[in-house]
Amino acid sequence: MVKKISIISILFCFAFGIHPQLIEKYQNGIDSYSNGNYQLAIQEFEDILKHDWESPELYYNLGNAYYRQKLVSGSIWAYEKCLTIFPSHKDAQYNLSLANLNVVDKIDLPDLPIYLKWYETIRNYFSLQNWIKLFVISLFLIMLLMTIRKTLYQNWLKSIENIIIIELILIALLCGHSFLESKSNSEGIIYSPVVIAYSEPNEYSSKIVEVHEGLKVNILDNNEDWVNLELLDGTIGWILKSQIREL
Repeated sequence: MVKKISIISILFCFAFGIHPQLIEKYQNGIDSYSNGNYQLAIQEFEDILKHDWESPELYYNLGNAYYRQKLVSGSIWAYEKCLTIFPSHKDAQYNLSLANLNVVDKIDLPDLPIYLKWYETIRNYFSLQNWIKLFVISLFLIMLLMTIRKTLYQNWLKSIENIIIIELILIALLCGHSFLESKSNSEGIIYSPVVIAYSEPNEYSSKIVEVHEGLKVNILDNNEDWVNLELLDGTIGWILKSQIREL
């Protein structure tokens, strides 16, 4: 289902100096999608990204257009980008699971312990930016409560302060983990139908593994033309930079 831009979003765009032409392109993309012209919708949405404007709904709509065109890698990349900004986007989560059914390479990993699953569910509920906003709001709230308690001698507020302090510590830990992960992990989506990973950044070295479009991989290093990737099972190899799209 395509997501239309709201009046609030349009006002937000004008307030932050986003060119009206980009809003027009977004609407053209929406209209093209609604009329079944998915290729034109992709073109309009991708043009917007080239102007450094992004939003969860833009990536979500782009993913839908790619999916309708049966372009597996494009749809997975766009849904992943959407979830990077808005991790709890239910429609993007569901559509990503559908798109991943078309990925040829299936790498099964052992299940995480239940407590780690809970932790990851909580941590991925918000993006790093939203966790930081929640931390700032909580910090402001605790300072406000302390001021009220000391000024008006309302000692009963102390118990509420303690609860918020615990919450503040937990949020700080989540922010720190998310920040470190965002800096240490670079990921990408295999964009070519079939890709050979080599032991060195050239086509004369040994072939390590063959992978297919739509597969999500970790990026360890890159040079001018090649990318050193790591699969979820630990396999490492070099592929051409043109064969992968970074997240």
